[in-house]
Amino acid sequence: MMRAYAASAVFILLSVGLMPINGTSGQQSSCSVAPDQGANSTQVEIVDAGGYGIFDEFDEDWGFGRGEFDLNPLSEDIYAEVMVPADDAMALRMELVKGYRYRFCVTYYLDPTEITDGSPPIGDVYLLADTDFEIYKFDYDSRFDGMDVALESIPLEWRDMATWLPFRDVHAYERVQQTEFTTSIDSDQTAYINWWGEEPDSNMYLVLDNWNSSRSGNQPHEGMGLIAEVTVEVEERVILPAITAYALVCLPPILLIIGPAVLHSRFHGWKDDNESKEEYGRSMPLVEGDTGEEWLRKDGSREDAQE
Repeated sequence: MMRAYAASAVFILLSVGLMPINGTSGQQSSCSVAPDQGANSTQVEIVDAGGYGIFDEFDEDWGFGRGEFDLNPLSEDIYAEVMVPADDAMALRMELVKGYRYRFCVTYYLDPTEITDGSPPIGDVYLLADTDFEIYKFDYDSRFDGMDVALESIPLEWRDMATWLPFRDVHAYERVQQTEFTTSIDSDQTAYINWWGEEPDSNMYLVLDNWNSSRSGNQPHEGMGLIAEVTVEVEERVILPAITAYALVCLPPILLIIGPAVLHSRFHGWKDDNESKEEYGRSMPLVEGDTGEEWLRKDGSREDAQE
């Protein structure tokens, strides 16, 4: 009785000891990139996500904008702290390639230089491809033109032709203080088809959103600046050849067809090594209609087969 009581007490103590306090364990991120890791400027670039992209080349020619240089494939971990002003958006431009698994972790904090009303730091996080990022910037540039009202009148099945969509339609994390997700690239990506030269590499944009976009489920503008802590873990992964999928699909039916045929052929082609060809030919029972050809007995004498 005392042993059972002692065991119960130990179990209760262990349960209490392992229980998270105030839910802090659930808020911790699984990303483990150290702050001193920083970001390789040849693999990632922090850009302003506001403004329509058609003016970027004009601004660059006159020295008012940024030059969008070609990045190296992202193969190193990233740690960055990005200031996201109120009613604005920032983005991390990078080139994701196959052969790696990318884990993104984003945590929003209040800007300590601003006076807040005590509201928690809430924002949106999107992963966008090249084309959708350009539409996103147009959405920002026309945010006062009632774009969200016009989208409501478009059916859902046609809406992707009129607005931007997150990568693979799933990487949109809205009204969050902290989020993390994992993605990988299965094939080589190109920004567009260039018929007159080399096709440019495709970029991906991790958008840190702090304004009220045309999406109905996003975080409305709160008038507070945010600081985003961004970490990206890069891990190499094993990629099976493309023929593996075809083999897994086609091989079982082929084996079901060939297997019985091989067994049937080997069964009917079997004979004892010590058995003569003539004797093996008469090892099966006689059937009606046999012509009565003579065959060898085991004692060496000949005998005519009888019907």
